[in-house]
Amino acid sequence: MTGISSFDHIALAVPNLSEEVERLTSMMGMVVQAQFETYALVADPVSGFKIELSPSDDGEAHFRHLGFTTPDVDADHAALVAAGMASTEAPHRREFAKMRTAFLKEPSGLEVQLVDYDKA
Repeated sequence: MTGISSFDHIALAVPNLSEEVERLTSMMGMVVQAQFETYALVADPVSGFKIELSPSDDGEAHFRHLGFTTPDVDADHAALVAAGMASTEAPHRREFAKMRTAFLKEPSGLEVQLVDYDKA
């Protein structure tokens, strides 16, 4: 059993980051929560649903991972590895996003990110 508490976001790689942010905000009503040269986070202001965007390496749009929140990235990372998932990035801090995070891959190939955002 894990302490994963909720679905947090879906991550996509897109051909043109700035154009995709513009489309999602001007045409789909989403709002920018964070934006850097190689990363953007947009959210639906009503539901809070978030999409993490980054540039694609191949010029095509594609799925990257599903993000889930947890109060203990380290413990849940260990539990998921023990349950058969492969660690692709061990628990670590991402200062720019103000979070602790880890990445894992399911046997099917689906990548999952665990996140614990700094408390304000």
